[in-house]
Amino acid sequence: MKKAGILAKLRNSLNLSQADIANRLKVSRPTLARIEAGDKELTLSQAQLLADLYSVPVEAIRTGRLELSAADDEVVSTQLPTKQGAFVFNVWNHKRGEEVIFLQTPNLDVTKPVLVRVHSECMTGDVFQSYRCDCGEQKNRSLNMIAESGNGIFIYLRQEGRGIGLYEKIKAYRLQDKGYDTHEANILLGHKPDYREYSWVKKVLDHLGVKEIRLITNNPSKVAEISRLGIKVIDRVPLVIESNHYNRRYFETKRRKFKHFFGKDESNYFYQFSYVESPEQVAEIGSYLSNTKKDPFLKICMGVYADTHVLKDEHELRNIEAIFKTADHYEGFVPVLHFSFKFSSDPLRDIAEIREKMPHVKYLQLNDLAEQQLKVLSYANKFFLVDIPLSDKDFHLVEDPAFVEEVLSHKAFVLLDNSHGTGKQESKADLIKKINVLLGKGISDIAIYGGFGPNSLELYFDLREHYKINFSIDAETKLKTGQSLDLKKVKEYLDQLYAKKR
Repeated sequence: MKKAGILAKLRNSLNLSQADIANRLKVSRPTLARIEAGDKELTLSQAQLLADLYSVPVEAIRTGRLELSAADDEVVSTQLPTKQGAFVFNVWNHKRGEEVIFLQTPNLDVTKPVLVRVHSECMTGDVFQSYRCDCGEQKNRSLNMIAESGNGIFIYLRQEGRGIGLYEKIKAYRLQDKGYDTHEANILLGHKPDYREYSWVKKVLDHLGVKEIRLITNNPSKVAEISRLGIKVIDRVPLVIESNHYNRRYFETKRRKFKHFFGKDESNYFYQFSYVESPEQVAEIGSYLSNTKKDPFLKICMGVYADTHVLKDEHELRNIEAIFKTADHYEGFVPVLHFSFKFSSDPLRDIAEIREKMPHVKYLQLNDLAEQQLKVLSYANKFFLVDIPLSDKDFHLVEDPAFVEEVLSHKAFVLLDNSHGTGKQESKADLIKKINVLLGKGISDIAIYGGFGPNSLELYFDLREHYKINFSIDAETKLKTGQSLDLKKVKEYLDQLYAKKR
């Protein structure tokens, strides 16, 4: 999202310093100066924070247009009979050629959940029915679904080519003709894989008074981004289209690199804090977040430490069981056993003991494995949903087809962690390099560890905005005061991930 020219004007209108705004955005003052000068882009999350602070629409931050004329806020409507059914056709006045279009069923009932499709413009697929993508078929199929539901909305956003425009999209097609996929082609042209944003969705739904939606999409990140706007997505409705000879690789790229789901096959992502030591800590965070709206794929994970010595300690085993059972009282809370194999002489035996002595454990993180990673992962996958950290020392494992197959077939999460408890954060360039390798292998359940915490999330937001997929995140060192988990810091960390208003 590009810097808008009004940023400095808005800041000065409230007599706020650059330090004040930099602190709100969780960036340095030099970074804010670059944003205001137009040398650095805002993420969508940062734009939303500024929009809330200045009490202006996100669209004003995005476009740099603070004052909207009366005409800019007008919606013109007409009846439109189509092959798919009869709709009310609405156009929201905007810059010529960028008008936002939305179709609604004639008798829209906003007291019930509304079936919604958010569709980004695709000239080649929507108009010329290209076989290189499934956009035209998705458009027609979703219009049919909405018409049949009798209570739906189709929102058409002018975001051609995932936001790069038609000219650049055709340049990307030329690179695809040479063997690159759509993800690689965008990057080679100097673009992000996906520039799309959805602030207009909230504007349209607020205009119509819609409170809850059932979203037609295969893209979990679209669910996440629309949920973060404050829209309640109660269900994801799959949109299954058969691939053809021309778009088979395009489908595979969407699945492998953009984490799209096809059918009902889904996976989650998580915000995690470590290490939880008592049921009371779980209850306090659970109660604090109990009314927070979140997207259906997001889990709040709590890392609970254990090692081979804990397996012999009845008191510790009972405490861990109490932590896990307390988490059951809070929707979306998932305790994860962070098991350190540092002191293990036989990791497979320890896994068998975890299964025997901790039957409540469903999620297991394999920490401090010095060797036999594939063998241990394969065994753990038989009984648990597994997270496996990879430092640079272990990253060569992703070149082993057997390791990749084990990760993919059991939906294990790969955790990028070079911190080893030091609180040191990796560079964006290094993480992008490794993420691209993982996505190239089809691994899209990726978590980012090391150096995160309250006021230390800019890198995470940048990566999420760059790739437009739901990365998971864990914070440990920066959530502690001394050696103990600081619940005040945990709340700040989760608030900032949710961009919660205080």
